[in-house]
Amino acid sequence: MVLETVLFIRHGQTDYNKQARLQGALPVPLNDVGLAQARSLARVLADYGIGAIYASPMVRALQTAQILAERLGQMPVQDARLGEIAFGCFEGMTMAEAAAQYPQAQRRWQSGFLAYRVPGGESRLDVQRRMRAAWDDILRADAASTVAAVGHGSAIVIFLGSLFAVLPDTRLPNTSITTLKRRGDIWEIIGYGETPHL
Repeated sequence: MVLETVLFIRHGQTDYNKQARLQGALPVPLNDVGLAQARSLARVLADYGIGAIYASPMVRALQTAQILAERLGQMPVQDARLGEIAFGCFEGMTMAEAAAQYPQAQRRWQSGFLAYRVPGGESRLDVQRRMRAAWDDILRADAASTVAAVGHGSAIVIFLGSLFAVLPDTRLPNTSITTLKRRGDIWEIIGYGETPHL
């Protein structure tokens, strides 16, 4: 069987999401809304024919993946390469707080330069490389026609930006589904940041 469809799913809501705080590698769990979102997501995806679930091991993504996996009678495959970008000294802050405390670093980050690392963090290029390695392994290893990869908003957008010249948006709602479909040797985005369950 050839892998034809990959669903990239952002984790459910956390309290940091509500406060617009940068989570990065922090162990922030889903809040009650996020848990409800994940359960609704699982109900909608129950009939998608998902043959495997890959997940970032960060708690908020893993909780989301576990709720989906339980509904489908599966176990998520944890892969640290699907984790969120490490925001280093910005973690736990809003972007406004980061600008106030680390103005030069915040300006450089906002410039979008691929190789820039916030002190103690990762660059966008770092994320692209590790996410691409995970993507390549999923494509090589999986015998299912449809798989899900549960991860994080910034990391997913950064990765997709390395595959596609233009993205419809740079934001992904919590528990949104971005669907990639294979057309011969080409992958296309056929649904971006969709939330039919919300």
